[in-house]
Amino acid sequence: MRSAAGPRGRGRGQSTTLQYTLTLAVATLVVTGLFVAAGDLVTSEREQVIRTELEVVGQQLAGELTAADRLVRSSEGTEALAINASLPPEVTGAGYTVAISDDGTDQWVNLTTASPDVSVSVRVDTGTDLADASVQGGDLSIVYDGSALEVRS
Repeated sequence: MRSAAGPRGRGRGQSTTLQYTLTLAVATLVVTGLFVAAGDLVTSEREQVIRTELEVVGQQLAGELTAADRLVRSSEGTEALAINASLPPEVTGAGYTVAISDDGTDQWVNLTTASPDVSVSVRVDTGTDLADASVQGGDLSIVYDGSALEVRS
């Protein structure tokens, strides 16, 4: 009869320790993989939420510009007009920039965040010229000076 301290007993002890170590290593790799995958998913979802919020803000500002345009065109001889537009200062915790561009045929409200890098463009249709401008998001003013509508912070 063999004793528990014989070669078989030691082999089992080593095998259990080795098995435990390998199980921990595999579990660590699986958990690390899950964290990396979840991190990418969260980043992707955050970018999508920011994009959606920027689209809403862009539509809101485009509506304000269209309303200002209607006021200017409805009252002939308007020399000055100022409208306040209250926009959120951040979207999903990220600050953003509003850039207005008018190339003569198309007018755009371009909204951009730096981190993460997300850009959205919303077309605006006004009969009044838009002055090119770039401002930070938040409370803005739409000003008409007799020649063009301008967005200011």
